[in-house]
Amino acid sequence: MDKESIAAAPGFSGGVEDDPEILSDYIVQNPLLEECAPPMGVVRPKDVSDLQALFKSRTTQMVPVSSIGPRIRGGIQRKEPHVALDLSHWNEILWINRRNRVCIVQPGVTYGQLQEALEPHGMTLPMPLAPRSGKSVLSAVLDREPSTWPNKQWDYQDPVASTEIVFGNGRLFRTGAAGGPGSLEAQRKSKGAQKSPLGPGQSDFQRVVMGGQGRFGVATWISLRTELAPSLQEPWVLGGNLDGLIPYVYTVQRPWLGEHSFLLNRTAAAMLMSHDAPDDFERIRKSLPEFACLQNIAGFERLPKERLEYQKADIRDLARLNSLALEEGLGHISAADFFRTATSVCGVRDWRCSLKGHCLSVIFLSTLNLASRHLETFHEALDRAGVNRDLGGVYIQPVVQNHACHFELTVPFNPADEKEVSVMKSLEQDLCRNLFEAGAYFSRPYGAARAFATGVNPGQDKLMGLAQDLFDPEGLLGFWNKDHAQQPRA
Repeated sequence: MDKESIAAAPGFSGGVEDDPEILSDYIVQNPLLEECAPPMGVVRPKDVSDLQALFKSRTTQMVPVSSIGPRIRGGIQRKEPHVALDLSHWNEILWINRRNRVCIVQPGVTYGQLQEALEPHGMTLPMPLAPRSGKSVLSAVLDREPSTWPNKQWDYQDPVASTEIVFGNGRLFRTGAAGGPGSLEAQRKSKGAQKSPLGPGQSDFQRVVMGGQGRFGVATWISLRTELAPSLQEPWVLGGNLDGLIPYVYTVQRPWLGEHSFLLNRTAAAMLMSHDAPDDFERIRKSLPEFACLQNIAGFERLPKERLEYQKADIRDLARLNSLALEEGLGHISAADFFRTATSVCGVRDWRCSLKGHCLSVIFLSTLNLASRHLETFHEALDRAGVNRDLGGVYIQPVVQNHACHFELTVPFNPADEKEVSVMKSLEQDLCRNLFEAGAYFSRPYGAARAFATGVNPGQDKLMGLAQDLFDPEGLLGFWNKDHAQQPRA
């Protein structure tokens, strides 16, 4: 990397940091990934025009970073020399509008920061399951990471609305309602709120950027659809085996009853609830049934008590029809603590890594009726790898009002143990292959899953190549078809 040539790029007023101590924060920390080159420098643009100037200079390849710290999937991975494009200092909440239930955030805004800002307005934003404290909201939603509130999601890109993007070719583009006409301020004077994700016109470039996993362009801000915060809420939990809980989830989600809802097996639930006290893991795990289903019921600003009561009565009846019951707790966890932990930030380190230091995580989309098949595939892979089934965590999250489900299969391991790392690498390859054959769809491919998302559909790869030529012909943010190593992660 030529530090001087980057700093001298026309219109670029920032600099390049190459202090080894600073660069250590950007090094890949996932031992399951192939060895890759550490960043040779860090660039922090001052503003959008600075970012455009950097891209137009076409000086070197780079990878966008919205936050730094321990990530479950390791952060930046690139084999070629590159610089890290750090936007974590762009951390302003640019607009909050209660009337239209929308907010606009920059890349460095975290979930804790945003929820604190929304609270005085009586609003909230659906969050992923217990995100780490440094997690970027913008990165998570662009990566389509699911929230625990499935009936508030109408499309896979929700809650994303409009976005401002600087493409790899240096051009500035606004998607959705923000596309114009006029500036954001002019649109607001005419009651515009940048809440629609469609357009401008018939274009939908926002989805291209979301599916590109950091390639093609960098989002400088994003508008998000917020929700009213509940006035009253009662979390409950149901326990049983997976085959018994699946019909219940279908019958409750179909008429949009309840609010937050998800399923964790006893291992994943114990990992979540003991993330700040790992010594309690085994005690909690042994006290739980095979699966726990969180069911939150809420009332909002209009007749909150009445809404909560009729929904609770309906959900209780549906649970009874499926030979289940709403419980205030299971084993050593209460429903209130379960809900509070799941919907709060978990700390600096991801909760999945608290037990042994790191965690294999395989994520994919499927439908709830195939859950038992995927669970069997997981158990068979664990058996072949010689890993105790009790270490396998399962997280099932209905998405888009339960039209599909996000699945996450986890296995904690010690990153300092070479034998464990070797076993996990083989397990990941074997598991992804068999899940793919069983119908899993890797819509957010990381690690070994990437081989089953690229190269298996020639038409898709051709289309992504065309997008590359259009938005980032120099591959400043990585080549889709040529570089399968780059995997930025929130």
